[in-house]
Amino acid sequence: MRVNCPKMSTKFIIKMTLALTLSGCASMVPVTESHYVSKDGKLAIRGELVDSTDVRIFVNGEKVIADQISLMYGDGKFNGNYQGKPVSADCATAAGRKSNATTCTVVVAGERVTLTL
Repeated sequence: MRVNCPKMSTKFIIKMTLALTLSGCASMVPVTESHYVSKDGKLAIRGELVDSTDVRIFVNGEKVIADQISLMYGDGKFNGNYQGKPVSADCATAAGRKSNATTCTVVVAGERVTLTL
């Protein structure tokens, strides 16, 4: 017994592949240097790495996180708050401890950005 299934056109497959690819791009986190300003200019997020271990995250100039990444693993998850809103930072350091090897994904009031420290 043979079942007749309609064939998908090449154009349809290309369009679907493109749509899926673009939808994945919409959820990507912007990667910046150590400073980020939202499009409306109301939110400025800045990060510092002092002495290779001290992570400091600032929101609109206010220090909201001051903690240390693990000396053994080069990572850490930190929490703070800004004007009653939760702030989180998930940091990791690439092997070798080279300059600008630490990245922190910071979330403030639904705004998510990855800083390179």
